[in-house]
Amino acid sequence: MLNHKWLKVLISFAFGTLPLLGSANEVQSTFDKIQERGKMTVCADPYSYPYSVKNITPPGFDVEIMSELGKLGGFELEMSWADTGTRGGMSRALRNSILKGRCHLFAGVGDNGEDDVLMGQLKFTEAYMAVGYVMVTQNEASDMTIKEIIDGGIPIGVQMSTPMDAWLHDRGIKRALQADNARVMRDMVRGETNVAIVFSHAPSQAKQRHPEANFELSNNYSAAQLYDAVGEEFVGDGLGQQLWDLKFVVRKQDKTLLDFINKGIETLTENGTIARIVEKYDVPYFPPLED
Repeated sequence: MLNHKWLKVLISFAFGTLPLLGSANEVQSTFDKIQERGKMTVCADPYSYPYSVKNITPPGFDVEIMSELGKLGGFELEMSWADTGTRGGMSRALRNSILKGRCHLFAGVGDNGEDDVLMGQLKFTEAYMAVGYVMVTQNEASDMTIKEIIDGGIPIGVQMSTPMDAWLHDRGIKRALQADNARVMRDMVRGETNVAIVFSHAPSQAKQRHPEANFELSNNYSAAQLYDAVGEEFVGDGLGQQLWDLKFVVRKQDKTLLDFINKGIETLTENGTIARIVEKYDVPYFPPLED
């Protein structure tokens, strides 16, 4: 959920795309044209529930948040879908969408501190939320703390070759490995494991596919508790915080639009709208780290 990479444009309205603007005067008119048209075109992945999903209601929290941002400016949302799950991932999706002028805003881009995904032509907005690790439990592990789980030798479902996998491995903690978070949660649904540490969207995805599942998000877990469980001092950065900011992306030259989005994020954060939307999808809301 946290991966991402130029620009070649020959766009016309005949193809249903937006003009890619370059000069300072044109940049100023980008936001003006959105207002004149009464619509803001946004890009998102069509297959990324609970973030965004095509032709399904509810449409995902990223879509709903962007819709609320549009309302602040008095305009509607128009979707342009960009699959980030194909070869080339996020980078290819950005090149083939926002960098070809097909949208004004791209949703749900993780900021891992590296600017490679921006390709020198895009710019992050302020963060609108953070995502990170959560613990899911069921059956015998339902009310257990992470320390009790570790001390009891209960296997913890985790995606292999990830920072969390390495952290647990280096401390000799018993793991139940799978290739991705979806398979980790599948093991929970099947009752093959009773504990998992996964990314915060994974339980929501699993519940959508398997509403009969009885696992729950644990209230007995935090990054600090994980460190304490193994007798280590909590490190509040890097993997220690176990959180990463989620941001929107705009074209670098669209400064007026960037300012509008940033002010909108601030408003929707302060009035609790973003938190309410996210939690509606059974995803825990983590405030942006930049706060």
